[in-house]
Amino acid sequence: MNLKLLGLLLIIGLCQANLFSIPRVAIRLTRQFTGMEKLKAPEELGGEDYDVKIEVNDIINSMDDSNEENVVFEPNMKLESPFEMDKQPVVNYPKMLRKDFDIPRKEIVYPEDFHENVIEIMDSRNEREIDLEPMLKAKVETGYYEQLNTDDIIEDLMDEGSWKDISTSDEDSSEESSEEWEEARPYLKCGCLKKSGKVFESKTAPREWESDNFKSNDLPSAWDWRNVSGKNYCSPTRNQHIPVYCGSCWVFGTTGALNDRFNVAREGRWPMTQLSPQEIIDCNGKGNCQGGEIGDVLEHAKIQGLVEEGCNVYRATNGECNPYHRCGSCWPNECFSLTNYTRYYVKDYGQVKGRENIMAEIKKGGPIACAIGATKKFEYEYVKGVYSEKSDLDSNHIISLTGWGVDENGVEYWIARNSWGEAWGELGWFRVVTSKFENGQGDHYNMGIERDCYYADVDVSNLNF
Repeated sequence: MNLKLLGLLLIIGLCQANLFSIPRVAIRLTRQFTGMEKLKAPEELGGEDYDVKIEVNDIINSMDDSNEENVVFEPNMKLESPFEMDKQPVVNYPKMLRKDFDIPRKEIVYPEDFHENVIEIMDSRNEREIDLEPMLKAKVETGYYEQLNTDDIIEDLMDEGSWKDISTSDEDSSEESSEEWEEARPYLKCGCLKKSGKVFESKTAPREWESDNFKSNDLPSAWDWRNVSGKNYCSPTRNQHIPVYCGSCWVFGTTGALNDRFNVAREGRWPMTQLSPQEIIDCNGKGNCQGGEIGDVLEHAKIQGLVEEGCNVYRATNGECNPYHRCGSCWPNECFSLTNYTRYYVKDYGQVKGRENIMAEIKKGGPIACAIGATKKFEYEYVKGVYSEKSDLDSNHIISLTGWGVDENGVEYWIARNSWGEAWGELGWFRVVTSKFENGQGDHYNMGIERDCYYADVDVSNLNF
């Protein structure tokens, strides 16, 4: 009788021990004495501790589905993840602060366990709508522009969403020789300079080189704003062709010269100026990724003022103009426009032509923007040295002209910055002969670089540092 009672009490005791989680206590004591720690969560999940869960249901289900007798079953030790498809956040975009914007912009809604540090916000509603027409027209693999006969072909290709060869279906046309095909196309794919025929000018006083007292003999034999008494005033080289092709040389050539002029006017003090090309493309109302001209930038700078790169980074697309694209920023759960940004204005601006006038203007105020008739050879074959090529192309490209010099052979050259990245030319720069070349015939060998240039006097009155 006593043995039966003792057995009953033992059974009751074991049940109560289980109720009071004695095994859990044992596990904790084991961890303490053995040094075993809880597993650490990945950093992207916040680094919190978690226990391994064994999904028994998965084992049972796998047993039911299996037809094999000898199967080794392993527990599913995968943690529940907030990154599963059914737990991804609904990404919407916030409304702009300006009240008169009728287009609603959505908001970002996340599940409670979605960690904000791994969220990438990209407002792709409008600014990533790339105009594919000029890209479809281009022979991308060779980098040149081919004009099609009808717009119907373009529309058909865009509807198909195809990057296939866009040559006509006529077999005879496909047999055209490559020489004839290249000769029929303009240089520089999807040209970035579109001329309106307007001469842009806002001038309150004559320039130094327009004065009767101007003497070209007073000009130095060499001048380079990259190195004036050991100091650089020129902004970095950029690439207008990334992340996609954009015919924005008219912006980069002009803002490059303006960046440098702001640096010169502020005597190289920190911070160096870096204007936003994208804001001009979005908001100037004239030029875009299909081309423009120097005056479009200068008028915009005169009336609206420019902004720095941090307000609107370069996307190489035609974006909409609104307060956010004028100057904006984002938090993890919203994007918004800013109001306390710096505006960069210009005062007088106008055209300057001719070797001596250009030298005087550069020496006095800083680099200028110039149009050139860039050739196939210049684009694809120039690597270094003083360039010369006899040509008579119409202007199709804009660059920044920053100085001049004389090489070891006594050849006078211009110093210019391009906007095709540092991989091109002399770290993105090039030198080309002045009009003195070939006994004064250099204008036919330098792509017409002295024929159509613009200066602009920058306003630094609102820049307090």
